[in-house]
Amino acid sequence: MGDFERVPTLTKEQKKKRKGNRILKGLGSVFLVGLCILIFFRSPLSKVDEVNITGNEMLETDHVIALSKVAKGDSFFSVQPSEIEEELKKLPEVKEVLVTREFPGKVWIELLEYRHVAFFMESHTKIIPVLENGIRLENRVWDDRVIDKPILREWKDQVLLAKLCEELMKVEPLVLHAISEIEPALVEDPQRIILYMKDGYEVHTSIRHFAKNMSWYPSFVANLKQEGKDKGTIMLLDGKWFIPYENVDGKAGGN
Repeated sequence: MGDFERVPTLTKEQKKKRKGNRILKGLGSVFLVGLCILIFFRSPLSKVDEVNITGNEMLETDHVIALSKVAKGDSFFSVQPSEIEEELKKLPEVKEVLVTREFPGKVWIELLEYRHVAFFMESHTKIIPVLENGIRLENRVWDDRVIDKPILREWKDQVLLAKLCEELMKVEPLVLHAISEIEPALVEDPQRIILYMKDGYEVHTSIRHFAKNMSWYPSFVANLKQEGKDKGTIMLLDGKWFIPYENVDGKAGGN
């Protein structure tokens, strides 16, 4: 075998020099990364550029944004979706909420509200929305909005109110829209109620099976009108029958 060519060994100074170069390169890389991070966090890309609210009908957009405490120009990475969701779930109108971030700069707040199914008339002046779970929005101002649901009068039993709202959710929109007012019947059965309809009829029914009973209303009224019976009381209970106003003591026509 021939002699191997001898590889020169590194001196201590050469080793120190190489080690120093590696350290300098490492520090340079760290500095460059830090500089890039600093530039990024000072750039518009790291800021909230849009706050999008969807699904709100009763809640004002500005009110939701204020409660979320997120504004344009805030740090995008400081937005905590779980904290915002927790805060918005405190609102009685909110059934579900989902907060997401979309890079760059977009925050989405998706709301699912409890539907309002009725209104409570207080002192003949104050209109209070009533949600599908029976909660009355005492602090919600509704005076300048459309009254598109039945008005409840003289209602005190909160348990029965919740049951009624649950039933109202099941009623067909066309029938629900035809109801003007609902009040307790003040009879022995606390679930008995009286409905004043927009077409002039008065309906006596019960919270028990309310939606099922009211499903009869369109066809029942259609038959009455064919017979020329356009004013009177419709009984929608276990049995269904009609009483003309002239046959009811004290009735002079109208509601």
